[in-house]
Amino acid sequence: MKLKERFIFGGCLGILIVPFLWLHITEYQERQLDENERTIRFLQAPDHSDFNSIEHGHSLSRTRLKFRSNQELNNIDSNNNVNMDTKEDKSLHISKEKRSTENLNEKDDGDDDDDDEPDDPWLTWKEMVKLRQLTSSQPGGVNTILDGLSFKPIVAAGIGYKGTQLKATFLLDGKQKVVFKPMRYPRDYVIEGKPYDGYDRHNGEIAAFHVDRILGFNRAPPVAGRKVNLEDEVEPIAERSLLNTFFKKDGNTCFYGVCHYCNKEEAACANKTVMEGSLTIWLPRGWGLAKWRHPWQRTYTSKKAIWEVDNNHCKRVLKKYPYDEGPRLLDIIDTAIFDFIIGNADRHHYETLKKGDEDGVLVHLDNAKSFGNPKVDEISILAPLYQCCRVRRSTWQRLTAIASDKSKTLGQRLKESTDADALAPILTSPHLKAVDRRLAIVIEIGKKCMDKNGKRKVLKDERM
Repeated sequence: MKLKERFIFGGCLGILIVPFLWLHITEYQERQLDENERTIRFLQAPDHSDFNSIEHGHSLSRTRLKFRSNQELNNIDSNNNVNMDTKEDKSLHISKEKRSTENLNEKDDGDDDDDDEPDDPWLTWKEMVKLRQLTSSQPGGVNTILDGLSFKPIVAAGIGYKGTQLKATFLLDGKQKVVFKPMRYPRDYVIEGKPYDGYDRHNGEIAAFHVDRILGFNRAPPVAGRKVNLEDEVEPIAERSLLNTFFKKDGNTCFYGVCHYCNKEEAACANKTVMEGSLTIWLPRGWGLAKWRHPWQRTYTSKKAIWEVDNNHCKRVLKKYPYDEGPRLLDIIDTAIFDFIIGNADRHHYETLKKGDEDGVLVHLDNAKSFGNPKVDEISILAPLYQCCRVRRSTWQRLTAIASDKSKTLGQRLKESTDADALAPILTSPHLKAVDRRLAIVIEIGKKCMDKNGKRKVLKDERM
């Protein structure tokens, strides 16, 4: 066949094949578009458990970002202890298998039929939430959820519509929504100024979840650290409103999202394309949140609040619903102790679980303003405790048990627990020492209340 004839034959063949390929490619793209649109619609669907609306923010400060390497995930035992493997060449996959083995060991012998099926973290989460607790005191189910947050693929990404701080909403495989808070500071950065200053700290969100469990409250939604490749995992599946905030700076992928204070000048930037962040799980469907103004709310101005100038403020609070009876005041005091230990002075509102018409426990949400300055103990956070001189008996017993344990301090427990996270180390040594110091302050205030009023008036059962 002559060259001219070959050229004509090839051209005719191309004319026949190209339209056929184009039709098939177009059909595939349309199918993918339909699937993406369905996923994004699910991501944008209204949900009463939207944690994005539970967000606070005030004056901000900026710093250059620095990233730390992943560490191994390991098992957390029932006392929040971690069996750390010292071999650095173990992979996260092996650690995940160890967690799964621990979870299986907790099952009854009668569950043999399910041994070949991996645990569904989102079903575990749905079954775990109760009116008076978010997480179980047993580690197995919680580890399953943390594994899901750490390893499940991201299938959709959107903006956080409400609030003042930068974040994104991810949809993980299995239709579980999570809130992603990006890394803003290196671990050793100290937030100077007011106790509520600065950006959200993703490592503070992670550490606060572990403190909540160590103290036996079990009222914080599970949080796990994760490294996310923005270019590979997020940009291909992000909705346009989020994608429009992405840009490159000095070879790093950055985004600034959509929120009250979000702007390009204060974007969060990855290390090349990989960004550290915390993933907080959303409440299961069927659970809602009721929002309340905190009776010890700050003014965030130079003017002092009533409780800051009147130590009898608690007497007025006790005359008002829902603090005149039931568990709410004791929940407030529990949360004040929790916030003081983690250094969170920004809880000007709080949220309670809601199931139908019934209000549940005060939920420890939005803890990312914690662990800002390890050198400062903001005593005013404890105002509900030292003004009311009341505390739950079970809370007091747990606090004193930890404080009196000479073999393992609260800081050591916290380090062991957070060392199981993919982003470990989560906290620096000064922060770990700070939680021990703050626990001692709580114990001292409690003892002073008992010396003044007697144990019977200070220690209360579950309800007022």
